[in-house]
Amino acid sequence: MELIILAIGAVFAILSGYLYNLYLRRKRIQDILLRRFGTKPEYKEYDFDRIKILWEETRVTGCPGNIDDITWNDLEMDKVFARINGCCSFAGEQYLYRSLRTLCFDRTKREALERKISYMESDREGRTDIQKKLLCIGKRENSYHVSSFLNDLDSFRLDRIWIYYTLQLLLFLAIASSMIFRHIYAYAFLGIIFLVNMNVYALMKNRYETNIDLITALQNVLTISRKLAGNKEPVVSGIFKENLSVIHKLLKPMSFVNGRHQREYSADFMELCGMYVTGAFLFDFVLYNRILSDLKEHLSVIYELLDGVGELELAVSAASFRKSLPLYCVPKICKEGGICYEEMYNPLLDKPVYNDFSLNGHCIITGSNASGKSTFIKAAAINEILAMSIHTCAAKTARVSEAEVYTSMAVRDDLLAGESYFVREIKSLQRIIEVIDQGRFVIAVIDEILRGTNNRERIFASSAILKYLEDKNCMVIVASHDVELIDLLGSERYANYFFCEQAEEEEVIFDYKIHHGICEQSNAIKLLGCFGFPERIVEDANGYLRQYQDKGKTRG
Repeated sequence: MELIILAIGAVFAILSGYLYNLYLRRKRIQDILLRRFGTKPEYKEYDFDRIKILWEETRVTGCPGNIDDITWNDLEMDKVFARINGCCSFAGEQYLYRSLRTLCFDRTKREALERKISYMESDREGRTDIQKKLLCIGKRENSYHVSSFLNDLDSFRLDRIWIYYTLQLLLFLAIASSMIFRHIYAYAFLGIIFLVNMNVYALMKNRYETNIDLITALQNVLTISRKLAGNKEPVVSGIFKENLSVIHKLLKPMSFVNGRHQREYSADFMELCGMYVTGAFLFDFVLYNRILSDLKEHLSVIYELLDGVGELELAVSAASFRKSLPLYCVPKICKEGGICYEEMYNPLLDKPVYNDFSLNGHCIITGSNASGKSTFIKAAAINEILAMSIHTCAAKTARVSEAEVYTSMAVRDDLLAGESYFVREIKSLQRIIEVIDQGRFVIAVIDEILRGTNNRERIFASSAILKYLEDKNCMVIVASHDVELIDLLGSERYANYFFCEQAEEEEVIFDYKIHHGICEQSNAIKLLGCFGFPERIVEDANGYLRQYQDKGKTRG
C-alpha cells in the first residue's frame, strides 16, 4: 500500500512540476509580448530575399499601387519595415512586406483593417492570446517558400504514383497469400515484396521529405486558423470560421504525414524501426500526393487563410507601431488631389522635427546643404505609403489623396550595366513620366533633378521636364539647390517652399523647419570652415564666388 501511495505521490509531483513549468513558460511569453508591444523593435538584420517571396509570387506587373524597387530603396523602406515589424510568424512578415509594397485603393478593405487595428489597441488580453497562437506558426527558414510551393504544386508531385499503388497492392496480396497458403513460396514472395518496398521507401524518402517542411508550415497555419475560428470576436474569426470545413478536410492527411515525419527524429530505436516497417506500405507517398491534390483544389481558400493570418499580424504590428510613435494619426483619405499634414515627420527619426505641409498641386523646395530638404520629402512620401498601406501617418493630422508614389532620389552608377549616373537618373525620371502619361494619379518626389550633368544643361532640361508635368494628373514635389529653376518655370503652378539655417561665427545652426518662399542663401563655403578646412581654402572659395557674382552682374 505504501508503495502505491509513493508511486501516486511521485506521479503527482512530476505532473505538478510539468504543469508549473508550463505555466511559467506561458507567463514568460505573455510578459515578453506585453513588454514589446508599443516599443520600438530592436534592430536586426532581415533576410529580405525570403521575406519578399510572397510579394514577388503574387504581384501583378504594372498594377497601380505597386511600390517599385527604385522608390522602395530611395525611401529606405527596408528600415521602415523593420521599424514596424512586430510579427510572430513568417506569414505575418511576408504579408506586412507585401502590404507596404502594394498600396490599397479599396476603402472597404482599409476600413476592415482599421477595425482590426482598433481591436488590437483596445483588447490587451485578446491581442496577446492571438499573438501566442501565431507564435506556433513560427519563422522557420523553409516556411518563407510556402507561396512558391503553392504556385507550382504540380512540379512537387511524386511522378508515376501508379507504381506505389501497384507495390502497395502486391504487398497486401503477399500478406494475404502467406496467411491463406502458409507455404514457403508465399513467405518468400512476401519477403521479396517487403524488401523491394522498403528499398523504394528509403530511396524516395529524401525527395519526399524536402517538401515536408513546407507542408508542416501549412499545417501550422491551418491548425492556428482552426483555433482562430473559435474566437468570439467576428473581426478576428470571420475568414477562418467561413472556411472551417475546408480546414478540417486539409488537416487530416497532413497530421498523419507530419506525425510520421516527426517520429523520424525520435531517439527510440524501436520507433525508428517501426517507422521504416510501416514505410514499406508506402502510405506516406500516396498521402503526400493526395495532400497536394487537396491543396490545389482549395488553393484560393489557403491564400485567404494565409492573408487572414497575415492581416491579424499586420494589425498587431500597426497598433504597436502607433503606440511607439511620439505622434500619430489615422489619415483621412480622399479621392481628390491634395495632401495636408499637421506636424508631419519621418518615423525613422528618433528625435524628429515636426512640420506642417499643405499642397494641392506641385512645389519646389529650395534650401542650402544639410538643411533638411531630402529628409522632408522622404517623410512626405513615406507617410503617403503608410496611409495607403497600414492606415497610419506619422503626424498630428493628415489628409491624403489616393495616389501612387514614385521617387527619383538616391540614384547610383551601375558599373556592371555600364550605365553612368546621368543615364541612370534619366531612366529613373523616364519611368515616372511613363506612369503619369497613362493617366494614373501619382505623387512624384524628386531630389536634385538631373544633378548628374553640367549646370547650364541641368537647369534647362529640368525646367522642360517640370513644365511638361505641370498639366498632368500628378503632384510633383521637387527638392533642389537650383533657385534658377523657379525663374525659368515662370509659372505659379509650382508652389515655393524652402529650408534655411542661421550662420553663427563658427557653426551653422539648422532648425529643419519648412517655410513659404524661395531660399536666397547658401552655406557650402561656410560648412567648409565649420568642418575645419584650412582657412586659405575657405578664403579662396569666397573669392571665386565674388568673382563669379561680379561677372554675372556685368553680363546682366
